Amino acid sequence: MESLSEVTDVMVILRQWEEEHSQFNYDPVPTLTRLAEIIEAETENYMKMDPDPFDERHPSRADPDCALGHILKVLFRKDNFMNKLVNDYLRDNYWARTGNPGKDSRKLTVAVCRLILDIMPGLETSAVFQPEMESTVLRLFSWAEKSSEPLQSYATGMLAAAMEVQDIAANFREQNSKLVPLMLQRLHKLQARAMEERQQVGIVQRPFAHLGSLGNDVDAKKPVTASCSSSSSLRSKKRSIEGRHKENGGFKHRSPLSSPPPVPVGSPPLSEPTLEAEASQVNGVVSSPGRTCGIKRFKELEDELLELSSVEGTNCSTPARDSAVMSPPPVSLLKHSPSSGINSIAGSTTSECSNSSWAEMESYVIGNIQIYPPTLATRQMLILRYLTPMGEYQEFLGHAFEHNALELILRYTNLKESKDSRLAFEALKYLAALLCHKKFSIEFINMKGLQTLLDVPRPSVAATGVSICLYYLAYCEDAMERVCQLPHHLISELVRYALWLLECSHDSGRCHATMFFGLSFQFRVILQAFDAEDGLRKLYNLISTLPILSVDDETILNDDEENAARQIVRHVCVAIKRYLEAHLCIKAESLRRSQFRDTCGQLESSSLPAKLKSSPEDVREQIQTLFDYMPFRSHWEAVEQLMRLGGITLLLQIIAFAYEWNSSGGRISAGSAETVRCALDALSICSVMPRVQLLLCDRVDLPDDAMTVGTNIILGAAEGEIVVDPEAQRAALNVIINCVCAPIHRVGGTVARFSATGSAKKKTSFKTSEELIQKVWESIRTNNGIMVLLQLMMIKTPITDADSIRALACRALAGLARSETVRQIISKLPLFTSGQLQLLMRDPILQDKRQEHVVFQKYALELLERVSGKTKPVGNELEVSLANMHRASVVAQTRIQFNDKQLYQLIHQHLLARGLTESAAVLHREANLPGPAWKCAPLTSNLPVLPFYRVNASSPVPARPRLTSYSPSTPTSHHRQSNSLSSSTPKSSLSLTAATTSASCSLFPSIASSTQPIRLNLASSRREKASMSGIGGAASRSLQKQTSWEAGSTLNSPLLKPSVGSAESRVTLDSIITEYLTNQHALCKNPVAPCPQFNLFEPHKCPDPNPKNSAPLNFTMRMQQRALSITGLDGLRLDRRMVHSRFCPVRTFRLTDEDGFFTCCEFLQPTDQYLMMGTHHGEVKMFNIHTGAEEATYQCHDSGVSNLATSRDGQLLLTSCPWQRPLSALWSIKFFEMKFPLPDEEYVEFSNLTEDRIIGTKGQIATIYDTATGKKLQTLSPSISNQYTKNRATFSPTDELVLSDGVLWDVNAGKEIHKLDKLNQTLSGVFHPNGLEVVCNTEVWDLRTFHLLRTVPVLDQCEVMFSPNGSVIYTVSLEQDSEEDLPFESSFKTLDAYDYSSIATIDVRRNIFDLTCNKYDTQIAIVENNGLLDNVQESSVRLYDVGRRREYEDEGDDEDDDEDMDHSDDASASSSASDNEQQDDAAAGEGGANNEEQGERENGGNRDDDYESLLSDSDDARLVSLSDSDEIEDILYI
Repeated sequence: MESLSEVTDVMVILRQWEEEHSQFNYDPVPTLTRLAEIIEAETENYMKMDPDPFDERHPSRADPDCALGHILKVLFRKDNFMNKLVNDYLRDNYWARTGNPGKDSRKLTVAVCRLILDIMPGLETSAVFQPEMESTVLRLFSWAEKSSEPLQSYATGMLAAAMEVQDIAANFREQNSKLVPLMLQRLHKLQARAMEERQQVGIVQRPFAHLGSLGNDVDAKKPVTASCSSSSSLRSKKRSIEGRHKENGGFKHRSPLSSPPPVPVGSPPLSEPTLEAEASQVNGVVSSPGRTCGIKRFKELEDELLELSSVEGTNCSTPARDSAVMSPPPVSLLKHSPSSGINSIAGSTTSECSNSSWAEMESYVIGNIQIYPPTLATRQMLILRYLTPMGEYQEFLGHAFEHNALELILRYTNLKESKDSRLAFEALKYLAALLCHKKFSIEFINMKGLQTLLDVPRPSVAATGVSICLYYLAYCEDAMERVCQLPHHLISELVRYALWLLECSHDSGRCHATMFFGLSFQFRVILQAFDAEDGLRKLYNLISTLPILSVDDETILNDDEENAARQIVRHVCVAIKRYLEAHLCIKAESLRRSQFRDTCGQLESSSLPAKLKSSPEDVREQIQTLFDYMPFRSHWEAVEQLMRLGGITLLLQIIAFAYEWNSSGGRISAGSAETVRCALDALSICSVMPRVQLLLCDRVDLPDDAMTVGTNIILGAAEGEIVVDPEAQRAALNVIINCVCAPIHRVGGTVARFSATGSAKKKTSFKTSEELIQKVWESIRTNNGIMVLLQLMMIKTPITDADSIRALACRALAGLARSETVRQIISKLPLFTSGQLQLLMRDPILQDKRQEHVVFQKYALELLERVSGKTKPVGNELEVSLANMHRASVVAQTRIQFNDKQLYQLIHQHLLARGLTESAAVLHREANLPGPAWKCAPLTSNLPVLPFYRVNASSPVPARPRLTSYSPSTPTSHHRQSNSLSSSTPKSSLSLTAATTSASCSLFPSIASSTQPIRLNLASSRREKASMSGIGGAASRSLQKQTSWEAGSTLNSPLLKPSVGSAESRVTLDSIITEYLTNQHALCKNPVAPCPQFNLFEPHKCPDPNPKNSAPLNFTMRMQQRALSITGLDGLRLDRRMVHSRFCPVRTFRLTDEDGFFTCCEFLQPTDQYLMMGTHHGEVKMFNIHTGAEEATYQCHDSGVSNLATSRDGQLLLTSCPWQRPLSALWSIKFFEMKFPLPDEEYVEFSNLTEDRIIGTKGQIATIYDTATGKKLQTLSPSISNQYTKNRATFSPTDELVLSDGVLWDVNAGKEIHKLDKLNQTLSGVFHPNGLEVVCNTEVWDLRTFHLLRTVPVLDQCEVMFSPNGSVIYTVSLEQDSEEDLPFESSFKTLDAYDYSSIATIDVRRNIFDLTCNKYDTQIAIVENNGLLDNVQESSVRLYDVGRRREYEDEGDDEDDDEDMDHSDDASASSSASDNEQQDDAAAGEGGANNEEQGERENGGNRDDDYESLLSDSDDARLVSLSDSDEIEDILYI
């Protein structure tokens, strides 16, 4: 009621002003004075509530119930009054402009300045002191310098607010340079005067001090009515403070450790201070980090929350910031929080007055500022407020040293003398601004300033000011090094003081203390003192009770409270990370020293380093040291204490909660990424311990009864799902690497039993490190880690971080590939089978990131080696794939043999060609070569004269010789070898060229007609080019031998003299021929190891695998053999491939309603005479296939029909729609009535064997219903969900299994059997009709072993539908969510269900919405629409005959599609069959060889026989005549 009366008084005064201010000679001074008195009284009451002194928000946001906030809101709603106050009354010539030049304007100026100073907590400073208001600011400078009191003090206070605006401070640099020394001098005088008055007045030692003032007045004759109130009113005010209770004449705040603190009102985030500005130098004014006093802002309570930002700056002494937490200290801080226990104030003064009254103790704890009349303390506070923003600038630092500002500040902080906590707080803010400078920080330590800070009594407002000084002091590493040299008891006292701030001070003090520890953990003595005081527990308690981290509590917080809590979490995560990094450095160094001693090494006597700062590279190296040397059973107290406190689980919860924080309120929180990154970095260090790895594999509780596994949270962060930040992704990958790449066999033997969750009921025992890492691998794989890592290896954005993320993901996958299960799965993926990994290894994403790309290549080769089981080849890494490595292994095992006679014949011919007839005759005689030696004359006259060997010594890097082949038009060629080798490829290349001579006679009549002699070409590339006109040839492959040589060395012949320095690398004729034949063997598509003797006169080629009883590839030949009762292997399968490459459109169905369109279709069994079609309006239409007429229309849903399914007897129909309940329903077709709805099932289908059950899908949950009654029989909810976006539960062919969300279920037992690894985000998979395989997007899984059999890239993002006999697969692309691609494709594909090879791709030129096949696989129906879902121009359902070829092609779209193929011109479908089918179409005798490789029959048996026996039972099969060929009709019957 009291506050309401004050607000009413303000409203009355303002209403009176509105009525009278326009009158002539109106004097506004009484009105302004009365408003100032009311506001000052309420400000005093508000200050007694002990709000956070750094909280510069509007009072109504800090405390919605305070009267001051309501008064300011009422005042600022009067725009006319505020504009008049600032723009007119503040001018010194107001009376002259209003026609009263003789009237003194001083009283008006004083009243205006007083009121503006009072309303400053709700005033938007930057709006009042704009850069264009230069005259107003100049007047303030003049008044602050020359005017008398109280205008001088008021002007100083207003200048303090104006200088918070950086632009104004820069524009008035000259005025500030004059005023700063003047203010320092004035401050010395005022301090001396205050000391004299205190000495005169003395200090009352008895608790009767409330009867008088404590000596803070300027004039002892003037009573301090505004600052002293009666004890009764004081008690009434104290009773209104929440969370306090009276005890021994004082107040004691409830400890935050005993119970959660009360949730305060409105708190801005610590990292979002009040002015957003970067460090800059404007006109020589250097802005330094962190403003201690930000801009005050006015904002209505109903308005949206303000985004607060800080003034940031840099100077030469500011430490470098490596993270957002290292930004300048925040200035606009948090909610008010009652200070704790004033009965325990430290210091001799308080101890002497243990039973003193609150009136005496108030100045020690809270303090006050009296605006009118300004007391001596008020004048000093206003001057300190002005000096605080000036203290951050480097150019004013000299004035601080010259006028001994440090001595001033230290006197103010001595509350034994000053007796005013508020004055000490303002001095500490000025000190914090000066501590930005390295020189001043060191001087502060040398002057024993730290001891003075530690003497500040707590709790008090001044203690909160100490917190920001400690934070700024920790910025200067040089100063902190001097602090670490202080006596041990002082360091312990410093840590205890900071820990007290961590628990009991205002929220701003908590944050400053947390950041102080985060910066000082790198110093060993601080870390030891922190551990001695059980600091980790207190740091953990700071966030453990926060409402935003509560799993069960549903406390509703406003935005201010939530942002403040998030910032506390952020700073604590940073501090924990720095704490663990410091302990990691100590632990790693200790292990290194211990290992060095164990290996009999000599250690220096130096102790561990005093500074424990580590770079990210150092941290990774230290973690590896722990993996190498730390025993498996070793204890690490720092991590184990964090585990006992529950810190590991809490860090995981923080990462999970950050997903919501990141986008709450439609804004991206800047601190969420750093919070997640620091939490992950902390987990990365902790994951060295085996127990932490177990905790990561356990479940983590989340809100809304959601539970997940720790590894799932880590994988989500690595994927970028929680925060889109590359640094956070790298941190998450480091955690995964530490888990999956840990040594399988670690030092230490076995571990004892321990509880992974802290529960006595659930014990987990891992005797060896191998068992532990197996569990970790299984947890990563079960939570889709393979898919996440594969996706990260393909990442391309952000371009600056993609290479490093790829390298880490590849390293993690290489470590995970040590698991046999993982290795089997990824060996079948296109990454290895299609050479995708080699393409990724070629070039980096960003050329500037080649160093990261080299790391990626290293781990990619390691991954290839582990998957293939073979050592990676040297020098050809980028050409490696699993298939190539297999072929290379076969070639390496092959023994090369050739006929010596053939070699002698080649040498004999070569000698004759060179004119060496005598040598040729001797060779002919000794080798007993066939034919006379003299029949072939020398061919030297027909050849250009070329030297046999030539060394080009002048060319340092000659070209590599190439293997060339001979052209029949070329008479002959000379060959030579280059001995010059590139330093990067130390190999020689010898070229073998097949040539023939133009001689009239041949030495070897038996082979002259079939082959040509082979000659050795030993020429350099330059000489080859010179002789190319006379020697024709085409380039072939290179033949290289490993050699080494020294520059400048020459050999008479490379075949006679070995290479320099290598006796084993001699080039011999035998080695040349062997390598030549080996290279030929390596070119074979299917090389075999046991090869017969090679023929030097014929090209080598290993035979392709082809069974003797295989069917001919040509269709006509197959038909001829079949007529003779000769059926080859796979003949029926080849027939089906030919049939399913041809589709002929025969009829088109259209809607009469122009606004609607078809969405799906289904043949009505058993006769297939009718086609059921769903529409966009929720209707189901029945069309007659033969007549094309619409038989009936049924309204089934209120939204578009998305799925239709008919029973085999044609009596029941299942329908589904995307929204509007019921989502699904079962209908009776006979009378077409709903049998029962399935309101929540998004997709439904019948069971396969008996159709007595229906399975429905809702998200990740599958439900089984009874078809007859609609009763729910079973609900299948997976324990670990894959969360496929388009999950569709389905029965196996025998109805014994269910596949839902990638999880296999035993229907009879209702239990999970196995969870298939998730390798795509969309499709959950379908059963193969053979019952032995599951097709999940591109992956084919074996149900017998749960191994990945193969990947089929053509099935990517395609809906799979098997033909009724299970021999052919029809695929239609799913609707795409990407904005770049069209949502639908205009083609469907057919594949062989036996080996998943592609048969044909058929383009229908329209978007395909659905496809269905009839009972006999003779016809298909396709929903074809032009346009997208929201804008379909033309819709139709087209019927196609299977196996019937169109008689002609038409590129255009026909309009007349309503008749049969015999009468219509419809040719809108075009079939692009594969090469195999085109060869089948060739005429008899002209069909080419089919290059298709035969698939491995992994399922056993002949599927064609099963297929034939299956269809032979269908006696009522009715076929549509496809052509005049009876053979094709027989194929479809069979």
